[in-house]
Amino acid sequence: MKIKQYLVPIIRDDDLPPELAVAVKVDNIERLKRAWKNANNPHFLFRSTMYGDAELIGIPSSVRTVEKYGNMYYVLRFPSTNVYVDARTVTDELAEQIQSELLRVVVRKQGKMYVAVSVEPLIATPKEERGKEIVEVAEADGIPIWEIPVIGYGYISKSTKQLFNSNAPDEALNRLAMFVVLRFITTLKVLGQVTHAIELTTPNTGKTSFAVRNVYLFKWYYINETPSFARLIMDASTNSLGAVFRSDGLFIDEIEKYARGMKEIISALLSGMSHGIWKRAKGDRDTPNIKRFIPIYFAGNRINKSLSKLTPRQYVKNVLSALLPPSEVEALMDRISIVITNENPVNASDYVSKFVIPDSYLRGFNVYISKKASKAYKDLGLFSGRMREQANVMNAVCEAMNLSTNCDEFAKGVETGWNI
Repeated sequence: MKIKQYLVPIIRDDDLPPELAVAVKVDNIERLKRAWKNANNPHFLFRSTMYGDAELIGIPSSVRTVEKYGNMYYVLRFPSTNVYVDARTVTDELAEQIQSELLRVVVRKQGKMYVAVSVEPLIATPKEERGKEIVEVAEADGIPIWEIPVIGYGYISKSTKQLFNSNAPDEALNRLAMFVVLRFITTLKVLGQVTHAIELTTPNTGKTSFAVRNVYLFKWYYINETPSFARLIMDASTNSLGAVFRSDGLFIDEIEKYARGMKEIISALLSGMSHGIWKRAKGDRDTPNIKRFIPIYFAGNRINKSLSKLTPRQYVKNVLSALLPPSEVEALMDRISIVITNENPVNASDYVSKFVIPDSYLRGFNVYISKKASKAYKDLGLFSGRMREQANVMNAVCEAMNLSTNCDEFAKGVETGWNI
C-alpha cells in the first residue's frame, strides 16, 4: 500500500513526548531530546548554559511583557525558566506566533536572566495540497477518505488490517473509527463555523490521546482541571492572555469531576462558544476586544453503567444537571453539536498501529476537508435555532468525507447524539 510511505513511527522515549517527535521533523533525535529537557528541567538548562548557548523547544505556558533595566521584554514562561526576548527584535508576525506556536529558542545566561538569542516558530502554515495528496494516495489504496483521521491518529482501520498484520474484528475497528472521526470533525471549520462537543465514554477510548496529539497538531490547549478565569481568558495580575486567545481549540478533560467548579466561568464559556466573545467577571480588567471562535471539547468518563432508554444527549444532560444549574446545562448543551456516549467498552490501545500520518499532512487534510465541506454546505431545513445550523454543518462534513450514503440521516444525529 502506498499509504505506508507516508507513515512515521511513534517514538516511545522517557525523555520526549511521542507527539513532539511527530510534530518536529529532525535528523538528530538526541538534539531534540536535549532541547526538550532544557525547556522542562531547570537543572539541565543550568548545566547546558554553563559554557555557551542552549536550545529550548516547547510551547510557553504564558507570555507577558515587562520593562527591565530600561528595556522592554517579552517573557516566555517555560517549566524550566522565564526566557526574556528583547521586544525590539520581535516582528509583528513573531509577536503573534509566540503566543501559541511550538518554538525553538536559543538562550544565553546573562546574570540571573536567560535571554533569547533567537526565537523560531516550528509549525509551518497548513498546505491544502498536502491534504489533497494524502486523499489521492488513500483512494489509490482503496482507503475511504473518512479513515484518514483514524490512520492519522495512529489506529488500525478496517482498510489497513493487512498492512499491520491485524486480525482485529471489523466491528471493533468500525466503532473506534467512529469515535475518531466524530472527534476529528471538531477540528474543522465550515464557512468559519466551529463545532463543539461533549463525550462521556468508558475509559481507554482514546479521548486523552486525541487531545494531547492536538496540542501540537492543531494548536489546541489541554486542561484536566477546573479552568480558572486566569487560565481560560486572561491573568489580570500579569496581563498574560489565557487559553482561548492562545490556542485554536480547547479540550477540557474529566468534566464529570470538575463541572461543579465551572460555575464561576460558565457564563464566559457560553458567550465565547456562541459569539466568540470572552470576558472576565464584571468590573474586572478588560480583556482583548477580539472575537475568537474556537472549538470546545468537554470529555469525561461515563458515570452510570447503563444508558437505559435515554439518548446520548438526554443522558449527558442528566449527568451535568447533577453538577450545574439546569438552566446553564440547557444553554451549554444548546451550543454543542456532537454528543458521544457508549455502553460497551472499546479499548483503543488494543488497536494502535504504532504509526501516524505526519502532522503536516493531517493539517493539510484538515484544510482540504474544511474547504470541501464549506462548498457542500446547504440548508436541510431540519430542526430550529442553533440545532438547525449544527445539522447543516454535520451534513456538509459528512458529504466532504463520504461518511455515509445518507448524510441527511447522519446530520440528524445532532438531536440525539451518537451512542457508539
